[in-house]
Amino acid sequence: MPAKKTDPGRDAHLLADLTALRQVLCGEHADVCREWDDGGGLGLFRLFPGLDLKRWAALSEKHGLHHWLPLPLDDGALPHLALYQQTLDRLAYQTDHDPLTGLANRRSFERVLDLEIERARRSRMPVCLAILDLDDFKAVNDTHGHPCGDEVLKALSRVLLENKRRYDLAARIGGEEFALVLSGVGLVKASEIVGRILAQFSEVTFQAQDTTFSVTFSAGLASYRGGVLLSVAEFVALADKALYQAKGQGKNRIVSAPLPDVDKVTTEATQVHANEKKFLFGK
Repeated sequence: MPAKKTDPGRDAHLLADLTALRQVLCGEHADVCREWDDGGGLGLFRLFPGLDLKRWAALSEKHGLHHWLPLPLDDGALPHLALYQQTLDRLAYQTDHDPLTGLANRRSFERVLDLEIERARRSRMPVCLAILDLDDFKAVNDTHGHPCGDEVLKALSRVLLENKRRYDLAARIGGEEFALVLSGVGLVKASEIVGRILAQFSEVTFQAQDTTFSVTFSAGLASYRGGVLLSVAEFVALADKALYQAKGQGKNRIVSAPLPDVDKVTTEATQVHANEKKFLFGK
C-alpha cells in the first residue's frame, strides 16, 4: 500500500491550532502547562481528519509536542466521539459565520483582528484593515426588494472570497458593511487589492424584473505596523473615518487613513519636547 502523502497545509493548520491554544490557556507561562502539578486536569479533544500516529510522531518530535496526548478516532472506534466532533465543528462554524453570506461574522472578525494587531506589534509586520460599505444599498432594497438585496450581499461576498488570500479574513460585520483583514501588506498593496475587488464587483450585474443594474461600494483603509499600542476599536475607527470620507467624496472609491504609528509617535515626541522645555526653562 503506498504511503499517505504529507499535506503541509494541514500540518500548518494543526500547529497553528495547538500554538494558539497553548497561548490562550498558558499565556506567558506556556512551559508550566507541561507539568502535572496534582495529577488532575482537563482533557481537550480536537479531531484532525487524515492525521495518523506516524505523522503525529514526526510532528511531535520536530515541534516539541510530546505533552499532547493523541487518540486515534475513526468510524469503527468510538464513533460517538467522532459524531460529537462533527456537531462541535458545525456549531463552531455557525457561531463564527454569517448565515447569509458564509463570511466570518463580527465576533470572528474582532477576534482575528485582535490577533493580527498583536502579531504586528511583536513582529513589526504590517496589517491592513479595509471597511467596505455598499453604496445606496437602501435604495436597492426599497426599489427591488430585500431578496434582490440579499443577492447583492452574496455577490460581494463571492468577489471578496475570490480575491483574498488564504490567510486573509473577509467578514460581514453589519447589514451592508463588510471588512477585509489583510495580513503582511502595507497600504499600497492593500489599496491595489481592494481596488481590484471594487472594479470586479462594479462589473457584476443584477436582474430585477425588467431592470438590470449594478452596485458599487466605498471603502476606508487603515494600516498598522506595530509601532504603538492600538486597540481593535481604535483600528476600526481609523478605517471607519476613512470610509466616511470616501462616502463624502462621492462614493465608489477608496480612501486611506493616516498611519497611526506616525501620528501617535509624532504627538508623543511633541509632548516630550514640550515637557523638556518646561523643565529646562520653566515655561
